[in-house]
Amino acid sequence: MQERYPERYLPWPAQVNVISNAKQQGVDSASISQWMQLVVEKLESAKDSNIHLSRIELNRLKGYLAGQPEGQVLLNYLDDYKPRSGIGLYQLPNGKEWYQSKLNFYYGKPIAPNKLLTKLQQRLVTGGGTSANVLSFDESESVALSLIKRLCSPQRGLNWLDGYVNLPETLSSCQPKLSLHDQHALLALMEVDLGVHYQGWSYKQAKVTLQARIELTDQQALSLVGNVVLHPASVLVFLASL
Repeated sequence: MQERYPERYLPWPAQVNVISNAKQQGVDSASISQWMQLVVEKLESAKDSNIHLSRIELNRLKGYLAGQPEGQVLLNYLDDYKPRSGIGLYQLPNGKEWYQSKLNFYYGKPIAPNKLLTKLQQRLVTGGGTSANVLSFDESESVALSLIKRLCSPQRGLNWLDGYVNLPETLSSCQPKLSLHDQHALLALMEVDLGVHYQGWSYKQAKVTLQARIELTDQQALSLVGNVVLHPASVLVFLASL
């Protein structure tokens, strides 16, 4: 299934600081530099298939490369790189189908994203105003994974992006009791997730919508939107338990 999706053209997942990890594991500088050149070649060939990094992914990679001599070739390439206009999966080839498969996994059953978004917005309206509570999370992982690790005993999974934790199974066996504030915040993140990855919301629209639902500083809102961008649909794992 993976081969049908754009990730095969993106050898460096923006969620992972590959260069730092490689150095910690003792990979020599020549091998790292060689791999960086491979990333350049892959990103360039991806353009032929209309696959481009989002601005959030681009900025994340450039941040990893700052002050890293082995990554200078890639950093020079990224300095002139033009990201795609949107930030969600919808803009990539097969992007909506890719998102649907992720949504089905985390939600636990097939569901139409448009219908789900409508339901979420109805719940947010009836649920009252904004919440001053901010979900704390480790920025190196998804909000969903951070919260589940804090509340539950993780069940082993196969997805590296979820830290090899099976989020749906863990949550199903744990059934944590979330505060009303956390429930409201999670519903707001779900709304933004669907908006960004399926409806095509812009970075600004996602930020403004999130701040209309939760009392957040600009930096907090941007951090949460970035997390949604890098971890599509994972926050929807909580919906069945809210």
